[in-house]
Amino acid sequence: MKIALAYLGIVMIWATTPLAVKWSGESDWLFGVAARTLLGALLIVPFVWWLSKQRFDWQWPAIKVYLVASIPILGGMTAMYWAAQYLPSGWIGILFGMTPVMTGIMAHYCLPNSRLTLRKSLGVLISLAGLVVIFAPNLREQHAQMQLAAIAMALLSVVFHSYGTVLIKRINPGISALHLVAAALWITVAGHFLMAPMTLFHWPDLQLHQTLAIFYAASVGSVLGFMLYFYLLKHVDAIKVALIPVITPIFALLIGHWFNGEVLNATVWLGAAMVVIGLVTFEWRFKGLKYR
Repeated sequence: MKIALAYLGIVMIWATTPLAVKWSGESDWLFGVAARTLLGALLIVPFVWWLSKQRFDWQWPAIKVYLVASIPILGGMTAMYWAAQYLPSGWIGILFGMTPVMTGIMAHYCLPNSRLTLRKSLGVLISLAGLVVIFAPNLREQHAQMQLAAIAMALLSVVFHSYGTVLIKRINPGISALHLVAAALWITVAGHFLMAPMTLFHWPDLQLHQTLAIFYAASVGSVLGFMLYFYLLKHVDAIKVALIPVITPIFALLIGHWFNGEVLNATVWLGAAMVVIGLVTFEWRFKGLKYR
């Protein structure tokens, strides 16, 4: 029951996160992601203090795991915030939906018994064709070059996220999800500080929806979302966890349309359907979660 609730919770969070990313980075994308990460890192400290049943492990093997756990946040989230400057939030949700494909490709080389088959390869091709159907006719002429760069950056974000997923599953650490998320967030804070030391000392003018988006992304998206994510990753097969983005793209498209006025036309729906069909084909044998 706990795993089922965690699964449902993370589906809801990931469906709403693309719009939170879009709004929180509207004034300054780097401030948006750095503020979200710092706030999330501060919010998680009391949870570590009150809920943790084991002491923080500062041995080198544990530190290596913390560094690996920071890859989806420092690499993946930072790249996605940059991409969100030029892409609708629904497109971000669709691109992030490619996570199962990238995870499956990496698992093929890194995890035993996770080999790509002809069926999975067909699913990859269908999903990629769906992305072309979405993007090719809907790029804005005056911003096409930057939008293409943003699509590439969003796919790089997926690579980071998938790589971290596979490595954590391969290491299979006996570290609590709470400790993993806390360490990963603080490593990311340090990374953002090294990237741009003065970012958080120069606050842009934020509208109310942008401020609320940062708080939502930090508290629900970062703290609760990544706690559920690493909890599932410890109890469920890596590719099964990556299946979650199969469910979220359609919801992300609708949320972006309803709350941000993003365009939904026939090519977007057709491409999104192809992406989902490709992902379902890729994961056709998924019949349920495997509990440990």
